[in-house]
Amino acid sequence: MPLSMHLKFIFRLAMIEMDDLNMRVMMSEPLVQFMGIGLAVHLLAKVILPPAALDAGYEIVVNEARLSYFMQTQARAFQSEDAKSLLASLSKSDKDRLIRDYVRGEVLFREAMAMRLDENDEIIRRRLIQKMEYIAQGFFDEISPLDKNELLDFYESNMDDYRVPAQITFTHVFVAHDGRDETTAKRLAIETQNKLNKSAIPFEQSGQFGERFLYNRNYAERSDIEVTSHFGESFKRQIFDLNPSDLWQGPVRSNYGYHLILLKKLKKSFIPKFDEVIAAVVTDAQRQESREVKREAIKKLVDKYRVTVKLE
Repeated sequence: MPLSMHLKFIFRLAMIEMDDLNMRVMMSEPLVQFMGIGLAVHLLAKVILPPAALDAGYEIVVNEARLSYFMQTQARAFQSEDAKSLLASLSKSDKDRLIRDYVRGEVLFREAMAMRLDENDEIIRRRLIQKMEYIAQGFFDEISPLDKNELLDFYESNMDDYRVPAQITFTHVFVAHDGRDETTAKRLAIETQNKLNKSAIPFEQSGQFGERFLYNRNYAERSDIEVTSHFGESFKRQIFDLNPSDLWQGPVRSNYGYHLILLKKLKKSFIPKFDEVIAAVVTDAQRQESREVKREAIKKLVDKYRVTVKLE
């Protein structure tokens, strides 16, 4: 008798006790259909497979190594020696509970695999890909540490990555150009600058002059990126070309108007020496080497396959 007829016959035996009307209603439910097919396959296996074959896949071996790893996965902390010590210190009741949890999970896992629930599941697919990438990453542990010359070569090839950005400390008095023509706004800014310098107005008194600015009045040890975000690229270039002074400098034009600048401190951008950033270089070089090893490991796996692309 064909296998499909076996399945239909066994499925009917499993459902024979059902009321005809109820069965027709339930049979329209996908879940009932799925469970019925699963039951039919299970019964068919008992019919056509010998007992030894059925028993072979129903043994769960529980040992110290498996329980130790199970504890680590549950805690999401992979410390093998700590897990072994903790396992040894558990009371009998706690150990029995741990075994029950492990067995429960293993049974559900095996039954899910037997029902092929892993197929066409994108979440499981992504997780398995991640595990393979992690395994490929593990090959990096077999590589010898980079020597100083290799680290120096890496540093020299990536010096800009270690550049310390310029920093500036200044205050400003703002003269807006809104409601004024350009000539009037600039003349007012110059007149204000003369008053500030004539009275030698210090840093902390700048708030008594000028108009309210959209952002801050005082800027302490700010990077060129921060200054650009508040004032614009043109302003940033002009102010970083100034030198610290006790005099008010400018006027410096921004997108908002004119600014009178009291520049107190300026640290130019620089690249630290190799010995000053060696810890960061080691980390970065190892990370790059790890990525390369991972890429090569995955490439070797991909190269084993023949890829056929069929697109309309």
